[in-house]
Amino acid sequence: MYRALLSVQERGFTLLELLVVIVLAGILLALVTVNTTPDPRQQLEREARRIGQLVGVAADEARIRGERVYWEADLRGYRFLADVGGERHLLTDDMLRERAWERPMEQLAIFEGESARPSQIILAAGAPPVRLPIGREWVQPRWRLELASDVGRVAVEFDPAGRSRVIAQ
Repeated sequence: MYRALLSVQERGFTLLELLVVIVLAGILLALVTVNTTPDPRQQLEREARRIGQLVGVAADEARIRGERVYWEADLRGYRFLADVGGERHLLTDDMLRERAWERPMEQLAIFEGESARPSQIILAAGAPPVRLPIGREWVQPRWRLELASDVGRVAVEFDPAGRSRVIAQ
């Protein structure tokens, strides 16, 4: 009797049990790979949220410096400029440094107020950059930035208090 119990316990795993474990491990690995691959639309929305936050930082910078700050962008990237003594200088600190888009943009448009027509737009490479002044005042004009890339469109709306909201289109 003792020998019969011992032989059953020493038997090990069957081929079928091993195959089931390997298939389950493969399915789990596939799920992890799919979930960690960044979605291009999410990257575009993340870029729009970053711009919203950085414009808020730039508004604080304008108040601290007592000088107007500008957000400037083209289809390759964006930057912040300070108006110092009538001349514009590129800001180079960590937060407001020049940045390239994560994905190339196909169109940029700025809408001021409630207007349905853009006040500034870029449709092709080589066009002059769009430029938006960020004032020192606590209440800013309402405006909207629309970004379009090969994966979709997203808008960043700014209210008079300087808060931003991202809207996927």
